[in-house]
Amino acid sequence: MKNLFFIFLIGILAAGCDPTSALKKEMIDNPTTQPDKDKNAILQYLIDNKITNAQSTDSGIYYIMEKEGDGAGHPNAQSSITAHYHGTLLDGTVFDSSVEKGRPFTFGLNRVVKGWQQAIPLLSKGGKGKFIIPSDLAYGPRGSGGKIGPNSVLIFDIELIDFVQPLSPEEQAAKDQEIIKKYIANKKLDNVKTTDSGIHYIIEKEGDGKGNPNATSKVKVHYHGTLLDGTVFDSSVERGETIEFGLNQVIPGWQQAIPLLSKGGKGKFIIPSGLAYGPRGAGGKIGPNSVLIFDVELFDF
Repeated sequence: MKNLFFIFLIGILAAGCDPTSALKKEMIDNPTTQPDKDKNAILQYLIDNKITNAQSTDSGIYYIMEKEGDGAGHPNAQSSITAHYHGTLLDGTVFDSSVEKGRPFTFGLNRVVKGWQQAIPLLSKGGKGKFIIPSDLAYGPRGSGGKIGPNSVLIFDIELIDFVQPLSPEEQAAKDQEIIKKYIANKKLDNVKTTDSGIHYIIEKEGDGKGNPNATSKVKVHYHGTLLDGTVFDSSVERGETIEFGLNQVIPGWQQAIPLLSKGGKGKFIIPSGLAYGPRGAGGKIGPNSVLIFDVELFDF
């Protein structure tokens, strides 16, 4: 009988020392809304993994700060972010990872899911955290195809490598010109001309000289697009087929550059970011405020 009493007492003490008891008390009985279901799923994940140091935002993101950053400032909605991330579902399924790809991701913070827009400003440069994002702050009832189904709670391990506050258009234009001039000097490019808008170009092959496209022309070209570091982001040459388009349908840099060619002409055009995709970038390899290089051959217009 005495042994039974001690076993009972130990059981009570053990229950009282359950580190996840506070999380269990947060669980919602019979949840009916998706946010409540997501909250229970997140809490159950924390309980199952014995994570007791998670904090939460008012919007329902749970997070654990794993590494403090430099504390010198935080990104805002207009910031350009460079980060490493590893994304999984609650069951551990990996759906995307810059870590596995071996290169960090650069993007404008106002261009990603709401969960990232709220989570990343919690970090300062060099900081790292785990963020558990409810579905309504991720891809919601539509999901995102592939491994991210409807109403999926997502987990992101994020390391904020760096962030940059945007410059004014005038400041960015001046910075682009410095970058372009340094590139030209380093590559020892000759016969470079410059338009009033800041496009630097080299005519590598004269065309027939019988006329030039205008803003309403339909043009047929081959092109090869790279960043200043040589990264190829798009190329009709590599695809092996020319492309036709209305000149008024493309970026301002092309609208201004291609009319510098006549039929059969070929040139290299270094286009400042303000005449390309600007602070938003174009996703993938074209980050915010990217200067672009296009080798263009005009077949016809």
